[in-house]
Amino acid sequence: MPPHIAVVGSLVTDLVVWLPHFPRQGETLHPHRFEIFAGGKGFNQAVTARRCGAVVSLVGRVGDDSFGQMFFDLLEREGIDPRFVTRDPIGTSLGIPMIDPHGDNSIIGIPRANTRLSPVDVDAARPTLTQAKVLLLQLEVPLETSQYAAHLAGESGATVILNPAPAHTPVDALFPKREPWVDWLTPNGVEAEMLTGRPVADVDSARQAAQVLLSLGVRQGVIITLGALGSFAFTRQVEAFAPAFPVQPVDPTGAGDAFNGAFAVALAEGQPLEHALRFANAAGALCVTVAGAEPSLPRRVDVERMMNS
Repeated sequence: MPPHIAVVGSLVTDLVVWLPHFPRQGETLHPHRFEIFAGGKGFNQAVTARRCGAVVSLVGRVGDDSFGQMFFDLLEREGIDPRFVTRDPIGTSLGIPMIDPHGDNSIIGIPRANTRLSPVDVDAARPTLTQAKVLLLQLEVPLETSQYAAHLAGESGATVILNPAPAHTPVDALFPKREPWVDWLTPNGVEAEMLTGRPVADVDSARQAAQVLLSLGVRQGVIITLGALGSFAFTRQVEAFAPAFPVQPVDPTGAGDAFNGAFAVALAEGQPLEHALRFANAAGALCVTVAGAEPSLPRRVDVERMMNS
């Protein structure tokens, strides 16, 4: 039977613009391309986990608007349980990714419905959370909601993965009194630097940052994604590094989410850590080769083909 993965997190409509360069102060630019995509870290991770072979439930909020209906249509198409996605009159959350010719991006976020995902919503989803093998969390919804979901799922034996993105939450708030509430923490290099105050640019500096993060109260391990270098995992027993798969980037939006969704599936299947890292690296690499969040999220057959190439 495929593993059951629950995701508590954000759903965001991305209004994506491709620019000749990032605007300077006072400059008006005309994009050479504009697209609307479904995204948000919670949605992206849920879709990746589903496309990589898991049974997936999603807990989140969207607006009572056309963007919200778009998400319900997509969840039905993907085969993701939508029962615990609630409509909110405040409106669906929006993101405005700006992408330059090199594939680098900056994003403006308008959070709206995501800010109102609450422990009450999590309570309503208790039956699915307590049956999940893995729970995926991020930081685009209120922290107290993620912590409450981790408590419920953890009590039932689920492995809790927190992708601390975006890294705007101070470490003291994320791990008050260093009380452990997550099993795996999965920042990228920039997020790891923001959480630890230590520059992260290579495996050695990632190891130092991971040691600090692990000491905060993470139960199992820390994984730091290093972009074109690959990913580094550090636990109290072992460490592992998996180099990235070389690709030509088109749009990096969603790559971290693809990594986390794929890693969750490999972990839920009981795969060895090194294999799980390679599987997640391949998913992230495939993601950056396609424009837009939802269209770029990879399927298992493509991930395995890249791993075997």
